[in-house]
Amino acid sequence: MRITMRIFSIGCLFYLGLGVGWAYNSDAQIMKETKISLSSETEKLVDIFSEIEKQSDFNFVYENALQKDLVLNIGLSNSDLETILEEISRNSNLVFKQINNTITVAEKNPSVKTNAPPVFLKLVTGTIVDGNGNPIPGATILVEGTTTGTATDLDGNFSIDAPAGAVLVISFIGYESVKVDVGNQTKINVTLTEDESSLDEFVVVGYGSVERREITGSIASISRQDIVSEPTYSFESLLQGRAAGVDVVADSYRPGAGATVRIRGARSLVAGNDPLIVMDGIPIAGNLMDINPSDIESIEILKDASATAIYGSRGSNGVILITTRRGYAGGTQIEYSASAGIQNISNKVDLMDAETFTEMQRDAARQQGSYTTDEALFLDWELEGIQNGVDTDWQEEAFKTGFQQNHQLSVRGGTEDTKYALSGTYLDHKSIVSNNDFSRFVGRLNLDQEISSRFKAGVSAQVTTSEEYRGGDFGSIILRSPLDWPARAEGALSSEFAVGESFPTLALDRDLYIDRRDRTRIITNVYAEAKIIDGLTYRFNFAPDLTYYDRGTHQWQTSTASVSNSKTSNILYENIVNYSKDLGTDHKIRATGLYSVQTLRETGTGVSVRGLPFEQQRYHNIGTAEETTSRSSYLNEWALESYMLRLNYSMKDKYIVTMTGRVDGSSRLAEGNKYGLFPSMALAWLLDKEDFLSNNSTFDELKLRASYGDVGNTGIDPYQTQGRVERVGYAFGDQSVFGFQSAELANSELKWERTRQIDIGVDFSLWNSRVMGTVGVYQQRTIDLLMNRQLPPTSGFASTLENVGATRNRGFEFNVSIVNVEAKRPGGFRWTTDLVFHANKNEITELYGGKEDDPGNLWFIGQPINVYYDWEFVGIWQESERDLASSYGASPGDMKLNDLNNDGKIGADDRMLLGSDVPSWTGSLNNRITYNNFDFAFFIYTTQGINIFSEAGGTSLGGMLNLRRGYNLNSRDVDYWTPDNPSDEYPQPRVRGHDYSTPMGYFDASFVRVRNITLGYSLPDNLLDRWGLRKSRIYSGIQNPFTFTQFPGLDPEGARDLDMPNYRTILFGIELGF
Repeated sequence: MRITMRIFSIGCLFYLGLGVGWAYNSDAQIMKETKISLSSETEKLVDIFSEIEKQSDFNFVYENALQKDLVLNIGLSNSDLETILEEISRNSNLVFKQINNTITVAEKNPSVKTNAPPVFLKLVTGTIVDGNGNPIPGATILVEGTTTGTATDLDGNFSIDAPAGAVLVISFIGYESVKVDVGNQTKINVTLTEDESSLDEFVVVGYGSVERREITGSIASISRQDIVSEPTYSFESLLQGRAAGVDVVADSYRPGAGATVRIRGARSLVAGNDPLIVMDGIPIAGNLMDINPSDIESIEILKDASATAIYGSRGSNGVILITTRRGYAGGTQIEYSASAGIQNISNKVDLMDAETFTEMQRDAARQQGSYTTDEALFLDWELEGIQNGVDTDWQEEAFKTGFQQNHQLSVRGGTEDTKYALSGTYLDHKSIVSNNDFSRFVGRLNLDQEISSRFKAGVSAQVTTSEEYRGGDFGSIILRSPLDWPARAEGALSSEFAVGESFPTLALDRDLYIDRRDRTRIITNVYAEAKIIDGLTYRFNFAPDLTYYDRGTHQWQTSTASVSNSKTSNILYENIVNYSKDLGTDHKIRATGLYSVQTLRETGTGVSVRGLPFEQQRYHNIGTAEETTSRSSYLNEWALESYMLRLNYSMKDKYIVTMTGRVDGSSRLAEGNKYGLFPSMALAWLLDKEDFLSNNSTFDELKLRASYGDVGNTGIDPYQTQGRVERVGYAFGDQSVFGFQSAELANSELKWERTRQIDIGVDFSLWNSRVMGTVGVYQQRTIDLLMNRQLPPTSGFASTLENVGATRNRGFEFNVSIVNVEAKRPGGFRWTTDLVFHANKNEITELYGGKEDDPGNLWFIGQPINVYYDWEFVGIWQESERDLASSYGASPGDMKLNDLNNDGKIGADDRMLLGSDVPSWTGSLNNRITYNNFDFAFFIYTTQGINIFSEAGGTSLGGMLNLRRGYNLNSRDVDYWTPDNPSDEYPQPRVRGHDYSTPMGYFDASFVRVRNITLGYSLPDNLLDRWGLRKSRIYSGIQNPFTFTQFPGLDPEGARDLDMPNYRTILFGIELGF
């Protein structure tokens, strides 16, 4: 009875005042198809119900107080039950609702007129998912033409009462709306397709968010779909090629190594060019490996002065805003993902084998005229290797199959008042080179609590712990002589090797060489927010960021050890006020005010020793060592005080103005120059809202925007205005004593380095969002450049830091997203392409207040910040040129260099600019294809017009073709010059090496890389229901399968010299949702 009454009560609450309503599932009997015959005689209502129950499978439920004695004359023969109940409803004050085979009966609301046409309702349920099968919480389901609607819960499920013949309109921000005819359906599952025109309709812009159409600055967005499309544990790798104007170059391919990120090029010579990273509104610094890509919901990249000026002195190099995933109201969502992959070297250097290497050594000795016999030329172990046919490929010895695994578990959910997101991620990366490993755990909690309708508070906390092992000098391993063999080092002490000889392969054994680095970082933000009045809110952030770092090293061969540690405390206090007001329908005002204080304190100590009594203690008991070789400690402190005001005005939703002003005060600068004002202004014009484009079928959106602004940079050491002292030793009588002297000349007039930027761009969307993108141009001029001015020797100092230079960046950006093919039916074939292009010209425009070059620092007016300035290699001197070669101090077989000033000799004045490591342009091509439950993606990235200097690309990995007694260096297998082989590409090998050897080390490092190919499959709904899953996807991918380049070294990007090379990864993964 309780169940019956509950059903009845629900029916009354939802359908009071309606005519006839029903709900049924696929197994329930359908009213329209149920035929009933009633006599023409007058009967009581209760008898009519009984007759219907006899002729069908339906049962009626009603209260005892219902008008059961009501007398009606229906008189319908072989009529459907829907028509009969409609007739009863017209002649009574009753409402009906079907739930499966049960029909509940209640009285109508008295205010409803009895002659109103009856409304027939049915209960419709279903699930709304995205293209990858992920549920969409908060999607809106509305009965078309009415205000009746509902929203999906955390699992994407919904239920709604819909009239017969109704149309449901299903929508969600960032997706195309879908209309579904209800018909006889009671369960409707819908897959929403991303709407490129409305994706990220609200975009995070710093200290708030705005509608995408109202953005006036240059902002690039990376969506959650982009983030999950490429399995990676590196935040920097996630950025590469995803946004125009953002260049990412790997510093190394060691596990756990970082990358260099530049937004619209480099600006400063010494003050730093790294962008500001802001996570959930809080600026963070340091190692970007602490950021877990799986926790990220979206990324916004602020590029122009209008967008970055809100961060003032920290925004000159661009800003990257990270929004992490947060909880939802409506239940609990559990997700687990895991991936594992094997890794192998993707490229090797073509080195000489033992036979070629031995002959090269003989040729080097012949050139000098010193070759008589092998016994006189080679050392004993080399002769042993020759006699025993030793031919060691040290690349094979150094490289192995690496392994990487990554596991993530997250729980998200909540209620209307409390929302939470909790996640934990573990990464274990075993490198392709032994004793070079990295592991990391990241735990994160986001908690938001609605205290009342006007107050809310929350906390975001992240703990990252990492453990890294570095196995010594990798380059020294692979350039070892092929005549040597690994077993020769086993059990040997350093005293048993020849003078100058070492065994770098010992660094591959953790028992013999250890370099362990442990980091723990705790990032927290506690906030409280109050709604003061409608449209006005106040928010307070307290955000401590603590980092603890410990390093220990031990080398068995040299009996040395060291210990160092540091602690960094970075604390931020922010007060933020936001105000919004609509003035009628045509005018909108938005304002943001900020006051913040940030302080940093960093301390560190270090000790190095030699002569450990027990090698097994490694670095854990260095107090027992025979000798302390060094001791050190340091302290760094600085503070930043900031005020900011941002005003945004919109007229008729098509003319938008944004004005920003920020004042920063830095303790790093001199008195009188500590505070700086950084203003900006931006305009946007939505042309598609103008009458002359209102009926245009091509443009969905067309926006013209322009901005100009001023931002600053103080990325220098904290004590440049005060000067530092250093400890020095000297003789006092017969005693050795220590004192202190000035280490640098202080500058009491240091001021802000400023970047002034103008930006013009067009945002567009065409043909119902089939094509959308952005095109823009910009110019940045950095003035009062902080740089080290060279001082005369009589000053006693080499240089001092001053504001005496200027640089300029000019560039063009273009990105477009295209829906190439899209089937009309949900789940059909869909193919999209993203194209990104960025060209930037960087140049120094002023040095020391004038146009004079500074060759000593490799700074030249009109050239990029980083250039190569050296002699130019133009060929090999041949026998026919012996006399001319002799006049240059050379002989046939030696390198021929360009005598730039034609003075008959090679000198410093013959050096010239040979290129720059700043690329002319970068680009990427990203394709995604989905069909039914399959998804496929491949990503291509390219860097063009870049030159680099690389020993790894040179004729010898250590420099030039030469012989170094005791630890002979192998060489690339090249066609070098001999009297019998007059090559014009590579010089003859020489025992003493070559003068001016560096010109052979410059190369074009342009490349095209297929960075990722992924194929995935999502299980269909019937299997998910059977196994109790919300989603399930398996995938396989390969990372870095192909690289096309003319560069002869290990890798043109992150391993240009002798560092860890790039690797190819074959990956398998699974994603589960509950």
